[in-house]
Amino acid sequence: MKIVVLGASGQTGQCVVTQALEQGHSVTAIVRNPDKIKQKHDNLSVVKADIFSAEELTAAFQGHEAVVSALGFSRSDNPVTGYTESMKAVAAAMRAAQLQRLVVMTAFYTDITSAQGRGFLVNWILIPLIKRVLTNMREMEEWLAAEAQDLRWTVVRPGGLSNRALLAQTPLQQADAQFVADPAAATMIPRANVAQFMLAQLPEDTYTRQVVAIAVK
Repeated sequence: MKIVVLGASGQTGQCVVTQALEQGHSVTAIVRNPDKIKQKHDNLSVVKADIFSAEELTAAFQGHEAVVSALGFSRSDNPVTGYTESMKAVAAAMRAAQLQRLVVMTAFYTDITSAQGRGFLVNWILIPLIKRVLTNMREMEEWLAAEAQDLRWTVVRPGGLSNRALLAQTPLQQADAQFVADPAAATMIPRANVAQFMLAQLPEDTYTRQVVAIAVK
């Protein structure tokens, strides 16, 4: 496939780019600073574009088949609005460029009330630390559900992200869930496994217009 990767210079985005190229896809990495992409490949194009500009994204999306977003925004922003504002531009650009498939990453506990009963570390340390990020992620998820039913989107919610090597396992999956409730689920998941799962959704319809929480054992 011809894939656009948003957030390609981030740690998870780099995993998406690397694995997509290994799988034989053609990849266009959309970044603010092309110098941050050190990887070279015949099937990799690096494009500088403003992720909040539907016009710039439309030009970059032309001729592609899918968008994978690993965008992240700083919790120091007050308020955090990057997830919703970028998604509005992405959706508009997808329509203009006639793209349908979108896979986007958020996180466990985007509804922060879901963390109640999940233990002291989650409820009293993690949630207050990244509350603004989770809140805007949730706003983006709700915007997609309300305003983007014409697109084939999937939201992937992983737990805490680690830089461990790819684990040879199929992630535990729970549709329409704020977290994976399976007792065997680990609190952390390698970025490589998240990238692998996101790419695997591109040709699938299992979670089209749905949210799915994932975890490893």
